[in-house]
Amino acid sequence: MAQPKIIVLDDDPTGSQTVHSCLLLTKWDVNTLKLGLLDAAPIFFVLTNTRAMTPPQAAEITREVCQNLKVALAETGVTNFVVVSRSDSTLRGHYPVETDAIAPNWEALMPIFWCQRFLRGAGSPVKVFTT
Repeated sequence: MAQPKIIVLDDDPTGSQTVHSCLLLTKWDVNTLKLGLLDAAPIFFVLTNTRAMTPPQAAEITREVCQNLKVALAETGVTNFVVVSRSDSTLRGHYPVETDAIAPNWEALMPIFWCQRFLRGAGSPVKVFTT
C-alpha cells in the first residue's frame, strides 16, 4: 500500500516551521489544494491562520478548507490520505471549534490522537482523520 498523503490544517505558522521539503499553502481554493495533493512530498500544510480569528470565523474557514479539499480529492483521485488538525488555540477558546468543523467531513474515518506536546515545542491537541 502506498504512503498516504498527509494534509495538515495549521492554525498558525509555528507547526510548518518544524518541517522541511514540503509545500506550505496559504490559499485553499480547489486548484491550490490539488497542487498539494499532487506534489511529490508525502505531506503538505494548509496555513489557515485561524488562531488570529474569532471562534466562529475559525470554524467557517475550516469548513471552507474541508469542502474545497473534498472537491480536490475527488478531482485528483487521491483516496489514501490523512487530515490532521494542528490546532492549538485553546487559549483563544478555539478547541474544539476547528476539529468539530472537520469531523462531519470524515467522521466515519476518525481515529483520534491527542498529542499534548511534541518532543520539542508547545502542546498541541491533534485529531487525525484518515482513510
